[in-house]
Amino acid sequence: MCSKKINEPTSIIAEESVLGERWVSIYEKDVDFEPQHFEAAMLNIIKQPNINSTVILRADLLKENIYDPEKGDTIFTSKLIGEVPNFESDQASKTETASSVLYRDIKDVTIRQVPLDENKLKLRNKYEIVRRIIPRNPYKDHIINQTCLVACSEDKNTTLVVYVPHIQTREEIPYYLPSVYGVGILHHNNKVSVHYLTFQDSSWRDEKQKITLMDLSERPMRTALRLLQTSSKHSAGVKAGYEKRVKLDLVVSKENFQNKYIYLKTKYSANLVKNWCESTDPKKHVFEDLAIAAFLMEYWKAKKFDAGNFEFRDLGCGNGLLVNILIQEGYKGQGIDARARKSWATYPEEVRSNLFEKIIVPSVLLKPHPSMARTSPEIKDNGKQFAEPTNNQVNYHSAGSLLKSPMVCTTEDFPKNTFLIGNHSDELTCWMPLLGFPFIVIPCCSHALSGARVRYPPRKFIGPQPKMEKSTSSIPQNSTYGSLMDHVEDIAILNGWKVEKEMLRIPSTRNAAIMSCEKVDELKGEPEEISQLRVFDIVSIEGGADGWVENSLNLMKKAPRNH
Repeated sequence: MCSKKINEPTSIIAEESVLGERWVSIYEKDVDFEPQHFEAAMLNIIKQPNINSTVILRADLLKENIYDPEKGDTIFTSKLIGEVPNFESDQASKTETASSVLYRDIKDVTIRQVPLDENKLKLRNKYEIVRRIIPRNPYKDHIINQTCLVACSEDKNTTLVVYVPHIQTREEIPYYLPSVYGVGILHHNNKVSVHYLTFQDSSWRDEKQKITLMDLSERPMRTALRLLQTSSKHSAGVKAGYEKRVKLDLVVSKENFQNKYIYLKTKYSANLVKNWCESTDPKKHVFEDLAIAAFLMEYWKAKKFDAGNFEFRDLGCGNGLLVNILIQEGYKGQGIDARARKSWATYPEEVRSNLFEKIIVPSVLLKPHPSMARTSPEIKDNGKQFAEPTNNQVNYHSAGSLLKSPMVCTTEDFPKNTFLIGNHSDELTCWMPLLGFPFIVIPCCSHALSGARVRYPPRKFIGPQPKMEKSTSSIPQNSTYGSLMDHVEDIAILNGWKVEKEMLRIPSTRNAAIMSCEKVDELKGEPEEISQLRVFDIVSIEGGADGWVENSLNLMKKAPRNH
């Protein structure tokens, strides 16, 4: 006979649960981590229930009681405990409004207890937590409160985690939870097992035949298996010393971003996906840009950017979807790209009139050096000529003609209160911190200031290299993408920006953002000529930008890239 593998889950539905008569055993698995690893992992999963279910967006912790004989007891009550989750509503929409958000007894924050006296494990509660579970679509799935208990034995060799939703009947259980009164995940005797606490009127077992009546293929059983595998995986990760290097939600709070995202998704996603006319995947692009819009709106709010007092410019706007969303949400701005897209014609007039087919040529590449401009103010351009091959011949454009061309954007005519957006803007990525306006850039492909493809080397350190943490982040250390991020940040710092970074919650592997809306104190209010000289110096340090203008002219002839 073949013995089962040590890491293979085993069905134990025919066995009596060690937790007591009302509990039903489902699955167990041999493990080699310790109770403290299990406890740490499960506390993290309690804070992030989305680890267990893609239907769940997040959890807001409302109450936490900690009973620790060594460190003393701690009682925490969140200010959210008396608040209803706030989701904006589209009052003009006839489909979903704030009144259609689904709630279930969210004012009930009384900690639930479960029957454990019948077992021999002698468990006592160490943590008593009430969390509010927010589903990804609260117009479809109910928001509920849930008690989470972490109980430990006196010898600290056994740990039990219990989830009990705050509902009255089995019919009130939301779809994203198994239809049981409570769920127990137990670490005991080098095994992790999952047990269900059934409702008293449930008929899960035939006591005469000692069998469970539910088939393993049914959803509650599949959920139990997933809970077992997730808890084991994360506990093993704690034992291995895994620490997530990338920190999320440093600039905008998770709650504010996700609430805004739910509002935008509810308002726009269905129509945008239905009417998508590009060749790209509508779900990826629609939900990605809705998430970026949600982040931008909350970022601007946090930085005190009033919608009526500034304008945005989306450089390399592509399909214009982000521009469409922001303008419809009341922001003033424009999108600029070297090539128009089919989507542009489908947007409302107030959006279409703010999408422009132009090439972007930073003025530093066309205008005279600041020292020349100071001594000879009558000179308006640098006198350069740029070749554009076309139809077996070469056309030449002077710097002066490009400065006057309606097909060229130098960014100099932007209002002073402009905020720049570079969303996967490729060749423009490294230029964004050099254009003189507050900005956000979400890098994708790596290009030099000339527009040519380039692989930036890993950032160099003077002296001992700092110790790196273990990481499985979406930006591996010393990766091409990580080096690009570092390089954009370095350019921004050289140009005097106070830089902030964020890993965006968007469906893309290129989800890192660099942003700034403020210069360092030493450079605030400096003369324009000094700012221009600094940009000239940075361009020189970067190896110049020869080829940018020619590459930009060629962009108008090529088919657009699909990101």
